Amino acid sequence: MKSLKRVKICVLLCVTALTALSLSSCEVHFFSKSYDVAWYYVLIPSVLFIGAALCVAGLVISKSTYVCPKCGHRFHPKFFVSAFSFHSGSDRLFKCPECGQRSLCRKERGQNKK
Repeated sequence: MKSLKRVKICVLLCVTALTALSLSSCEVHFFSKSYDVAWYYVLIPSVLFIGAALCVAGLVISKSTYVCPKCGHRFHPKFFVSAFSFHSGSDRLFKCPECGQRSLCRKERGQNKK
């Protein structure tokens, strides 16, 4: 499973590098005027927005209750794990803290941690 994390990190670094290279000469059109903008004026707010979105998603998801399809154990995922988890609809890929199986866990409706 560690190799999967390495692959995710490598993909994220490659996407970030390609984004930075592609934004090295930005031309912004505002109404009828054209402005040359440095790439970091676009990249920094984008990274901040993505980071804020991941934080909010992690908070919201970690407050939800998920049910393991293998053993039926109900649990609340950790913040960091929930922010970066693979999902399909409302199902998310988590490792069950009870049985240790990694599977798509279904979100329990109407039950939130308070």
